[in-house]
Formats: sequence, structure tokens, C-alpha cells
Amino acid sequence: MPAYHQMGHDSENLLWADGLAQYGGAILSPVNYDQVKMAAQIAWGREQANFETLFDPQMYVPNSERGRLRDWPYFPNDVDTADLASDSWWSGLLDALVNICTEIGPTAVCSPAVLPASYPDEYFARMVTVGDQLVSRLVGTAMRPMQTAVVGLPELATPDRALAIGSILSRSKTSHIYLVLVSLAEPRRELAEVEEIKGAMRLIAALRAAGIEVTVGFSSSDVVLWKAAGATHCATGKFFNLRRFTRTRFEEPRGQGGGQLPYWFDESLMAFLRQSDLLRVLPMNLPSLGTSVNPFAEQILGQLATEPERAWLALAWRQFLFWFADIENRLDGGSVIPAGLLRNADGNWRTLDDADVLMEERRNDGGWLRPWRRALAEFLAP
Repeated sequence: MPAYHQMGHDSENLLWADGLAQYGGAILSPVNYDQVKMAAQIAWGREQANFETLFDPQMYVPNSERGRLRDWPYFPNDVDTADLASDSWWSGLLDALVNICTEIGPTAVCSPAVLPASYPDEYFARMVTVGDQLVSRLVGTAMRPMQTAVVGLPELATPDRALAIGSILSRSKTSHIYLVLVSLAEPRRELAEVEEIKGAMRLIAALRAAGIEVTVGFSSSDVVLWKAAGATHCATGKFFNLRRFTRTRFEEPRGQGGGQLPYWFDESLMAFLRQSDLLRVLPMNLPSLGTSVNPFAEQILGQLATEPERAWLALAWRQFLFWFADIENRLDGGSVIPAGLLRNADGNWRTLDDADVLMEERRNDGGWLRPWRRALAEFLAP
């Protein structure tokens, strides 16, 4: 199934960019856009064939930074002090949310979900109840409801916890879950905790086994893992903090690897490369598994050959976004197998190491691929 845009600041032009038509929809962001601009995004989406717009209320955005959320009529002023066990509080929020969505008319509405300090069963049960109330309010409208599930990755590292959470979430009256995995890893860094990854894959698989479609938000190159587990859709954006959800995602990136630097995504290494590293790796002619022709990659290489000092950040965003939609399509079609893709990348990193080809960023060494391969192998084991 096609990938979704994870909308962020100044992302509108990517919706209709030439070369990115593979995307099947967008997860809208009231943090970044007011009602007028979002209504225009939705109107544009209606004019496209098979393009969906998913309204994410983004109630889980940390209270340190909420962007434009406070300008939306549904967003409650007392969200930080309210009794979240109060049925009346949630009822008022849902009424206001449905009213505003009825005005702007997205394809789907995700249920509101807060970001908890911990993840007990009662939290997930409450969120399912809220989702079920959204279902009843959308009866008779053209909008479909989606159950939002905000889940901490460390929570999923506990044995059998994924299945327990999946059991609660599968009671939802919706047929589609929007999964937000909350990570402790910096947005720029790849996930590397085997038990957390494996737990997330088991949760996705459990939901799919229950007949529920799963859209994984805030995805990056880990799309390969989520699709292997059975995710229906995955979503990503142009910024690194749209490719990983953390509590600190609104803060400025720390250390190397953040900021507005261009990165090339290389499938043969399953890694993001700086310009200097890209030029270092290209002569190695590393084997790949038959990637599709990426028009933005070709533009970047052409520019580096003729104007190496010219900025290519916007092209870098598009190069990754094209890859993301393309790999989701290839994984769905079976033309590439996750285990083979990761095995090939792991072998290429060994080739670079043997040749003493070292990346500018010390932690950019492919070290996450062994945990990924192990998590995948153990997930698939009988």
C-alpha cells in the first residue's frame, strides 16, 4: 500500500512535487498549519486520484512547543491540567474536533491521544474508549475514523507486552490504527535496541492478525522493518524530526548530524550520507538489490559533478522521499525482501571497513544493521 507524507513545516510543496506522485496520502499537521491552509491542502487532495488526507489532532505534542495547535478550536486550554479520566472532558474535545473536521472534510480523522508519562493497560483502554466515541460521532459522514495508538518503544521491550497492548488496541471499533512509536533515540539516529524493535514488529503483526490495518507514523529507513511486520502504510517527512517521534523532537538537534545539512540516502548501506561521505563511497561501486531509478539522486550527482559547492538540501529531501515511497512499493510487491536488503547492506559496510573507508560521522558505521537483522530473524522465527 502506498506511503504517506508526514506533514511538517513548509511541506506543502512536496505534496505536488514532480517525481513524488507515488504517495497515496498525507498525515496533516495542525501544529504547523492553520485551518485555512489545511483546508486548501485537503481541497487539493480531493482533486487527486486515490489521495487521502488524514487529520491527526496531535494532542501528544509536548507542552513545551505546540506551534499553531492553540489556534485550533478543538484544542483545549486546560490540556495540561485536565482530569484525563473525565468522560465529559473527552466528550467536549471530541465534539469540537468533529465539528472542525466536518468543516474542512479530510478523508479520515485520527482519534485524539495524549502522550503519557507511562503506559499502563488503563491508558490504552482509555484511548480505545476515546476512539470508539469518535467512531460513533462520524457515523453518517464521509470521514472514516482511525484509532491513534501512542506507544513507547521501551515499553515494547518487555516480553509479551506487545501482545498485551495489541489485545487492548484490537478491541477498537475502528478498522485502522495510526501507530506513533515514541523513541528515546535522537531523530537523526537509527533505532538499535533489538527487543524494542522486535516488540514493535510483534505489535504490528498482532494488530494485523486481528484484521486491523496499521499506519506507522514518523518512519525512516526502519520502514523496512515495519513493512516486514505487516504495516499497511508508513509515513515520513522531509525533516529528521518527522522521521522519528521523540519527546525532544522539537528541540534543536545536538551535536553532529542535525541542522539543515543535506544527506543522501543510500539503500546499498541503508544509511544517510553527508556529501563528503557520498563522494568517498561512490567509487566503491557497492552492490545493491536493483533499486529503482531515483530522479532526484540523478540530479544530485549531476550537480555535484558540475557545481559541487551549490546547495542541495531541497534535493536531498526529495531524494529520500522518493526512495521511501519506492521501497514501500517494492516491499509490497515482493521485488525486494527485507532480510536480503539488510544482509546486502551489512555486507557492504564490511567491505568499506576492510578498505578503511571511514565516514565523517563516527557513529555512521552501519552498526544498527546487526540489531535490525537480529530483530527481523527472531521476529520471523517459528
